[in-house]
Order: sequence, then structure tokens, then C-alpha cells
Amino acid sequence: MDRRFWDEHIETMPPAELRRLEAPLIAEQIRYVYAASPFYRTKFKEAGIHPDKVTCVEALEAVPFTEKSDITTAQQEGALFGPHQCAPFEEIVRIVATGGTSGQPTRIAWTAGDAKLYNEMGARALWAIGCRPGDLVVNCFNYSLYAGGIMDHMAFETIGTGILPYGVGRSERLLDLLSGLPAGGVPGSYALYATPSYAIRLHALAQARGLDLKTLNVRKGIFSGEPGLQIKGYRAKIEETWGMVAGDLYGAAEVGVQSGECDHRCGLHYGAGGLVVAELIDSDTGVVKQMESGATGELVFTTLRRRACPLIRLRTHDTVRIFTDPCACGRTSFRFHVLGRSDDMFIIKGMNIFPLSVQESLLLFRPEVTGEFFIILDSAPPNDGPPRVCLEIAEGLPQPRLELLRQELIAAIQRRSNFTPAVTFVRKDSIASEHKTRRLYRAYLGVTPPALDTIDAPN
Repeated sequence: MDRRFWDEHIETMPPAELRRLEAPLIAEQIRYVYAASPFYRTKFKEAGIHPDKVTCVEALEAVPFTEKSDITTAQQEGALFGPHQCAPFEEIVRIVATGGTSGQPTRIAWTAGDAKLYNEMGARALWAIGCRPGDLVVNCFNYSLYAGGIMDHMAFETIGTGILPYGVGRSERLLDLLSGLPAGGVPGSYALYATPSYAIRLHALAQARGLDLKTLNVRKGIFSGEPGLQIKGYRAKIEETWGMVAGDLYGAAEVGVQSGECDHRCGLHYGAGGLVVAELIDSDTGVVKQMESGATGELVFTTLRRRACPLIRLRTHDTVRIFTDPCACGRTSFRFHVLGRSDDMFIIKGMNIFPLSVQESLLLFRPEVTGEFFIILDSAPPNDGPPRVCLEIAEGLPQPRLELLRQELIAAIQRRSNFTPAVTFVRKDSIASEHKTRRLYRAYLGVTPPALDTIDAPN
């Protein structure tokens, strides 16, 4: 009989009991980094904190944050792994990089034990989503540097799922490969592991070839790297076009945290209990907020058992909404929805705006609008000029409809997101990519958006 949990003991543990379990692990990790890392030792001394005083999650609040830029800057100055390397190189067995949609890749080192912990967190999340032994997963994440390739590959293998390491690019060839998978060829299901926007891109390529994705027998989708799957319309489009059940996976590669939604789809179950401590903070003030239903804030992570590159109070800049009411699946961890990244957030007339809220408005206009878009900010805060929203529209819309559609879109964004954009139409299938799709370009900082083939509406 298929068990419900990967690690039932941890995943169903009452939160208070989990806190008691984590307290000595916090104390041990703090002592370790204080002894092994000059970077953290200096941070503690400058803050006037003795490591022996940090013995529980509440005590972490006095500890300074770690920013990813702290690590990246040190690496650019010549350090291989930056200021948080603690284990000697002889113990390091794997190096991956993180970088998101911008900036130089940041190198992250792992001992064999660290990699095993990553696999454990991944296994919990993937099991919640519905991955099982007997499935065959086609992994469409980058294998050259990033954790979504090799690290997540190992997490799939940990639970006994077969995996095909395809990587990124060669999309036409990928469709050929998927077309050749025989129905009933595996005991479980064929599954696609990719970004949500890549699933949309593959659909566009399949349409151009006259290929119905439903005939490919890919019945499971695991999607990560972008928050769009938590928008109902976006998820529905993927499920409808592929004939699959799409599951959401959250990852924070630097610390190895993986979180997945169960089949009740009421938020991402935090999957790192006993391995990484999560805090919720106000992004502006840094003040810790209570983990209670409805609370919003930024996730901050502290590793508990890491040896190579421990991280203490790493700011993720991922803004989330928390849920703590019981889930029918039986897991007791808090759950969350990703609202966006605080570094992608912009402010218009005092209102915090996330690109995800714009996408929710755009999806109301399907099929005339695909839902693929990006925002350009031409002026620095307070953003005197209107943000430009570039979005894909369907082919063949008559000219009289274009200007009316533009006005309807502007009104919808005004209602939901409280700002008035300038809307530019671009050709269908020109935005979504094989990699993470960037949603915000701060042109005033010199971040140049791609040049796309625009479609003009009459003035």
C-alpha cells in the first residue's frame, strides 16, 4: 500500500515538539560556524552576541542577517566559496551554483552529508506532490551549474523515481523524445520537471507542429523556479493542454529547502523541519513576524546540520503568505503561497506591487492574451513614469479589437494592482523561454529588456 508520507515522524510532528527537537541543533550549528567561519565570528562579535546564548529559534532574532550578496561579493574578490565555508575542501564533494534570473552565479559547496540532507528535503516535498517509484521524470533543468539539475536529480533518485536527465534547450528534440515514450512503458507515470513557463513554451512549439500534447502520455508535472503555478488560470492552462496533473515545488537552493503541495492544493508544505529553521520577517524592518494564518512576509532560513557552507539567517527575498490551519493530508508543517520576490516588488503611489498580481489580471483575458509578460520600469522610485507591461497576445486579432483590448487590460490591472500601466503588445510565443522567465526589468538601473516584435494598435 502506498504510504502517505516520506518521513511520517517529522512531517506529522506537532510544531511545539519540532521546536524542542530543533533547539539543540540550532545551538550546535551556531557553535560550529562561530568556530569555523571568520565571517560569522566577526558578525557575532560586532553584534555583541556570544554563541552560547543562541539556543533556540527565538534567540536567532538577535543574530544579523546573511545576504546572498555577502557571499557573491567575497567570491568575486577571489574566495572560491565565500565567507561561509566551514568544512575543508577535502570534505567537499559537489559544487553547484545559484543565480536566479540575474547576477553572477554564486558557488555553493556540499559535503556528502550535506547532499544527503538536500535529498531528504527534496524527497519529502516530491512525495507530497505525488512522485513515486515507478514514475519516469524528464528533468528539464540546467545540469551544467544549477541545483535544479544534479541536486534535484539526486532527490528524485532518493525516492526511487526514474529520471531522464534532459537539461535545457533543444526543445524540438525534446518533443520528439516525449512523442516516443510508449503508453504503459513504465509502472507509474511519465512526468515533466520544468519551469511553468517552459511548459507553456513547449505547448506553443507543439501547436506549430500540429502535435497534441495530450497524446504524449505525460500525466504528471512538477514545476519549480517560478511562482506562476499558484495562479489558477496558469495552472489550468498547463493541465488542460498537457492532460496532466501539475504540482508546485518551491526550492531555495542555497540552503537546500524544498517544499511541495499535497493533492489538497492548499499551499506548499514546508519540507525542511529538523534540517532548516524558517522565520518570517517584515522585509522593510527585518522584524520577526508570527507564523500564523494570513501573515505575509519574507522567509529567512538557518541551516541546522550543514558542514560545508552553513547559512545563518539567510534572507531569501521571497515574500509569502502563511497558512497554519490543519491540512487534511495530515502534515503539520506551516504552508505558504509565494507572492513574489521582494527584490522584484516595486512601489507605485505607496502600494507594493508584485509582478504575479499583474499576471493574475492578464489571465482573465485568455485566449486573447497568453499570460506571458514582463514589466519595464523606466524611472527610479517614486516611479513618476507609468510602468510598461509588455505582453503576448494571440495571433490574428483584428485591429479594431486591439485598442479596446488594451483599454480593458489597463482597467483590469488598475482594479487588481492599483496602478495604471502603459501596455505594449508583442507576438505570441516570444517571451516564455527554456530558462526562468524574467518578469521585471529595472531599465533605470541599466537592466535592458529583450527587443521583441511589437504589435501596434491604432491610436
